[in-house]
Amino acid sequence: MATLGQVARTQGIISLVTGIALSLGVLTAPSAQANDPIVPDGPTLAAQLATVSASKLTTAYAVLDRDGNVLAANDVPSVPASAMKVLTAMAAIDVLGADKTFTTSVLSKREKVTLVAGGDPYLTGSKSSSYAKPANLDALVKATVAKLKSQGIKKIKLRYEANLFSGSSYSSSWSKSWSSYTPRIESLMVNGGMTGSKAEKYPAKATAKLFASKLKKKGIKVTSIKYANRYKGSELVAQATSAPLGQIVRWTLKYSNNVAAEVIARHTALAMGLPGSFAGASTAITTWLQNKGLWANGMKIDGGCGLSSKTKIVPSALARTLKLMLDDPKYVDVSEGLPIARVDGTLSSRFNDKEEYAGRYVVHAKTGTLAKVNALAGYVTTAEGARLTFAFFASHDGKRSGTATNWLDRSASLLATCGCRPMAMYAGVNAPTP
Repeated sequence: MATLGQVARTQGIISLVTGIALSLGVLTAPSAQANDPIVPDGPTLAAQLATVSASKLTTAYAVLDRDGNVLAANDVPSVPASAMKVLTAMAAIDVLGADKTFTTSVLSKREKVTLVAGGDPYLTGSKSSSYAKPANLDALVKATVAKLKSQGIKKIKLRYEANLFSGSSYSSSWSKSWSSYTPRIESLMVNGGMTGSKAEKYPAKATAKLFASKLKKKGIKVTSIKYANRYKGSELVAQATSAPLGQIVRWTLKYSNNVAAEVIARHTALAMGLPGSFAGASTAITTWLQNKGLWANGMKIDGGCGLSSKTKIVPSALARTLKLMLDDPKYVDVSEGLPIARVDGTLSSRFNDKEEYAGRYVVHAKTGTLAKVNALAGYVTTAEGARLTFAFFASHDGKRSGTATNWLDRSASLLATCGCRPMAMYAGVNAPTP
């Protein structure tokens, strides 16, 4: 099995031979303009990808050129894991707009106060330094306390209204064994539905209790906490507004946040007139893909974050979606949110051996990891200037995640270096006679 180093040396020899042949007039240069990038030859690229070790892996992939032509593919519907988040982000940006925000509110009718959910996936307890997390309970508490004290109120009843989403808060496709560390999806959640490393069983209730405890520290006693709609006749007291959706998408993709992906999938569903549920979100993304001509036979969407192994994506469909991302400036937050090899996000420590060095800094891609699935999907500009979009999936027995990760990173690195000219290009070329 050839290594990437051997492939690179072979390509170097071919390039040298090509240069000599062109200078002697025994080989005709391609008819493309001088500044046009040289697109790899499909069959040659496929042959080179076949040299990357995939021992005991079941792989599927697609590589497309700038025009959307499939250069190489094993186009089998596969589990995308968290690469699914690219599709969710694209649909959300298109349907909701990059400037869309989500607001958590406090309403009051004197001593009757309601904390109202807005579906902010990144609401925090205290002020955060993250650009994606400007809204926090401390700010809401400060404004609420000021209003109550101005009215001479020191004791309240608290309701929390969190009915924006519907259906189950925990997907039936998720393993029950994950429940201690995988948050349920509700429209009122603080700190992503987590307390430390533990997932809250009732995120909305936990948020209301934390809000009440913060009020108590500021001198406002909470005599009861109840899940219910706002008191009639309530007036707005305070608001905490999320970052724009574009910034939420960037953070969600960089760090592969499952909760945020599911939340924005629900918002997308609601905007399309569908229920804000797992099923509604799945239908919303499916409909968006179909409307964009990106659907393929054998595909199925089950949730927005990629935790469900029931989701199946055809590699070329994902690669075509990535092409749309690059072609339309509307989706800049999606492209900018993709982790960069050896730079940031979930790729910051990847591409870590010499067979993968060529991919460093030039591979921009979303990762995906489940117990028996690994994925990588994104884009790369080759050393010769061709822009390629790709989707690589690898499934295994659960013991070969490292092997799968190496296959993904080495395949992407090969794209970065592969001129991949067809050997037939050199057929019939004879050495010049003296």
